[in-house]
Amino acid sequence: MLQTERLILKLLDEEDEQCIVRWRNKINIIRHLFSFKGTTFSEHRRWFEQYIKHQDRMEFIIMIKENGKKIGTIGFNHIDYRNQKAEYGILIGEEEEQGKGYALEASRAFINYGFKELNLQKIYLKVFYDNDEAIKLYKKLNFQQEGVLRKEIYKNGQFKDVVIMSVLKEEWKES
Repeated sequence: MLQTERLILKLLDEEDEQCIVRWRNKINIIRHLFSFKGTTFSEHRRWFEQYIKHQDRMEFIIMIKENGKKIGTIGFNHIDYRNQKAEYGILIGEEEEQGKGYALEASRAFINYGFKELNLQKIYLKVFYDNDEAIKLYKKLNFQQEGVLRKEIYKNGQFKDVVIMSVLKEEWKES
């Protein structure tokens, strides 16, 4: 478990399934995901069963410390311990909690954990080129653009470019 001034980040467990499925089925969330549809409880349960078997993924639930409300997820995927890198992702699923700085606060703590505790040297991500809010967040976290995968994902009737960004351990400024 990780804590910030306003948040608790706890490892994902089965009790979080209701929230995650609800979030991943919201239209405003789906439009920013690489998957083309939401998810069902049985699909999520199969994903969770695979998740607990593998060591290359780490997912946390983001909760407000004051009231225990679950508001999103944050995690590392494709953790490569040999090459000391991982793919980062965050989702604030509760609309009324978006825009309050929770994503930045959770990300700072989680990325710091990745560099200090997991000894990662590089944390990277992929984001749609037109997801301006997410890109703005990532730049605040000192992520730099590495490149663009042109017409990488077919979504909403068009091919969309995907931006690859990363931050290196030596570039990270703990906040």
